[in-house]
Amino acid sequence: MVAVEQLCKHFGQRKGIFARNSLTLKAVDHVSFDIPEGETLGLIGESGCGKTTCGLTLLHLLRPTAGKVVINQQEVFTLTRREKQRFRRNAQIVFQEPQESLDPRMRIQNILLEPLIIHNTNTSKAEREDLLMKIIAHVNLRKEHLRRLPRELSGGQQQRVSICRALILRPKFVVLDEPTSSLDVSVQARILNLLLDLKRDFSLTYLFISHDAAVVRYVADRVGVMYLGNIVELADADNIFDDPLHPYTEALCESILTPESQIHEKQVLLKGSPPTVEQLIPGCVFQDRCTVSLNVCKRGATPALRQAKEGHYVACHR
Repeated sequence: MVAVEQLCKHFGQRKGIFARNSLTLKAVDHVSFDIPEGETLGLIGESGCGKTTCGLTLLHLLRPTAGKVVINQQEVFTLTRREKQRFRRNAQIVFQEPQESLDPRMRIQNILLEPLIIHNTNTSKAEREDLLMKIIAHVNLRKEHLRRLPRELSGGQQQRVSICRALILRPKFVVLDEPTSSLDVSVQARILNLLLDLKRDFSLTYLFISHDAAVVRYVADRVGVMYLGNIVELADADNIFDDPLHPYTEALCESILTPESQIHEKQVLLKGSPPTVEQLIPGCVFQDRCTVSLNVCKRGATPALRQAKEGHYVACHR
């Protein structure tokens, strides 16, 4: 369904207001992965590692610096304007903050019908309303919600509207950009179960972006771990969380809260913070925070993502 090859998204960043020279922020740097049809690929990492930028760029909502993306047998970055509009029907996104992605002046009914009108689905008013009632039933919204404004709904209801808007065109691929991070824990669980049910009912393929490793483990079939714009580990979800190979992945797994009182047994595997653009040095991007780094990590090239065992890829000199 999705093939991403050497995707890059770089931003120019000035050193100061009056500086002539600029620095390059490599938000996504030569990222490659694929997502088979019907699979959920989880993308995890700290805030600022490039997860959201990766999701926006592969849908061509941001202009890529380099790379190639094929979704549903269409090369995304070479589409004409008309082809891109048809492509949007099959590839949708659910944003992190529903209250920011919903027009505060529009009724929910108009928000949900707008995609059908924009994409000219050639359906009558009665057919559109029938489709609307069916789709809100899938996300557990009621008819009275359609007359309300976004601010009159709870956070969970707003996110259900966002999901409904993404699904009303019956896409095949959906990017979920931290869809539960702004919700209460109890609401998160309901939204996650809803997403899994919708995946089954509508035969969807997901890219699930989150910084919460526990949430990703619950929903994802495979997981990619990002650090400073690079994927440092990629494998099945069980392998990632039960047998992590990269030191950064080990630290993420240690951060998962469990019901058992084992806080005293957890080890702090990370030190410091991710470097800024000015602090980046040659070699492994993780070297300054790694507790098991080698000389080659500082003197050698950036480690490439390579297969350590069947289906398990890692970018680490160890």
